[in-house]
Amino acid sequence: MGLFAKAAAKVTTEVGGGKKKKKASTTWLVGGKKDDAQQQRLHEAVHQLVTLAGEAKTIEAKMKVHKSMVFEYANDRFFQTYAAGECFPETPMQVQNGDGEKVTFVVQDRAGQYAVKDEQIEQLVAILGEDAAKALVFEETKIGFNRDVLALPGVTEAVEKALERAISKLVAEETITVEQAEALIQADLKRSFRGDIPQRLTQICGTDTTKMAAVVDALGSSCVRYVKP
Repeated sequence: MGLFAKAAAKVTTEVGGGKKKKKASTTWLVGGKKDDAQQQRLHEAVHQLVTLAGEAKTIEAKMKVHKSMVFEYANDRFFQTYAAGECFPETPMQVQNGDGEKVTFVVQDRAGQYAVKDEQIEQLVAILGEDAAKALVFEETKIGFNRDVLALPGVTEAVEKALERAISKLVAEETITVEQAEALIQADLKRSFRGDIPQRLTQICGTDTTKMAAVVDALGSSCVRYVKP
């Protein structure tokens, strides 16, 4: 196995979690001086912002209930319309009531912005089969050098001449250790969904709306759907 392949083999998609430290903060007090007009205006401005933010949360909670109801309807209609026409519905997609009031149903392709999790691959394999699921994923391995090892005396020059020959020579001369030689080549594996999956749903799933919905659900953050007033 070559050096690049060995480096790529060491790549892991697991991200270690740690306990987060409490963030420090800086606070400026306003409104303490009763005779200072600017201080009183600032005091009132802060009060209004806090009050309005609370009201906004209440409004958002109420909107969430209605958004959920409209989302369920629009999401169902999206897949039905998609399957019937065998192509992505014309946008903007809107739900309109009898008074002419409209809200928009948004479907956004965000493939490439998020790493693909193993669980998502497993879901897609269960829905589409292994080959079809793998066809939806794009993998890119970036190779780099460990700067600490590369900075050791003589390493950079030797690597420039002949990478594998130089590493063998450096290990033999004990310029670097075997462990350092193995760490010299670093690989960063980026795995993301291929673009335009939402636009190719009928090619991937046929006109099975249940399967189409399951695939989009499996895409997670790579394909977001929401209702926008």
